[in-house]
Amino acid sequence: MKPLHRQVVVRAGAGEAFHAFTELIGSWWPMENHSVYGTGSVAAFRDGKLIETGPDGEESVWGTILAWEPPRLIELTWHPGRAAADAGEVRVSFEPVTEKQTMVTVTHSGWQSLAQRDNYKNGWPAVLGSLASRFSASPDGDEPVWLVLQHTAGVERPMEHPGFAGHPAFLSRLQDRGVLVAAGPFPGSGGEGMTIVRVPASGAASLVTEAGIEDSSVASGILEVRVRPWHVVSRGSSIP
Repeated sequence: MKPLHRQVVVRAGAGEAFHAFTELIGSWWPMENHSVYGTGSVAAFRDGKLIETGPDGEESVWGTILAWEPPRLIELTWHPGRAAADAGEVRVSFEPVTEKQTMVTVTHSGWQSLAQRDNYKNGWPAVLGSLASRFSASPDGDEPVWLVLQHTAGVERPMEHPGFAGHPAFLSRLQDRGVLVAAGPFPGSGGEGMTIVRVPASGAASLVTEAGIEDSSVASGILEVRVRPWHVVSRGSSIP
């Protein structure tokens, strides 16, 4: 089964976002619905592991750190409530969008079952939303931000699927808003493609959310999407 990507833009620089995800994880992780012991427990990175401590002092190891590269990357095995032998892997990357915004991307792989993947498909957005809510909604300004939406096939021959119509409909809405730069498939790729958008910095966070929800072909799993910030340093004279 393919890796699962889930993303959020937080209103903080990469260093601050990394610090919040690691050193302050116990202050924002939604333990009541996304933990082993539930309400009253707390998660923390300790001794090379991510460990949950329950209200009674019981401990559950969620995973072991594989990579720790502040402020860019964390990678660890992942098995909350399961044996380490059944672990998948979670990679969390932090990419600057602006000086005060960071794209946080969770890539989860190594699934034991489709049901497990579907559970995390809905769970990671809630966790990342909790992380984003930790930061104040300070004004982001209107400087232009370029984003690349990389689409891959979620099913075999996605363009032939009746639900694929949701994708061009989403692109049409972006065009009507005046933020679409270009979009299209890679020839012979079997459904892989790319969309480039240019939005004010104040609209970057909502665009990332829309890419995974308002594009019904992505929401239904026909396509998978990963959004990347693109730092444009030069462009043709015909492009504003």
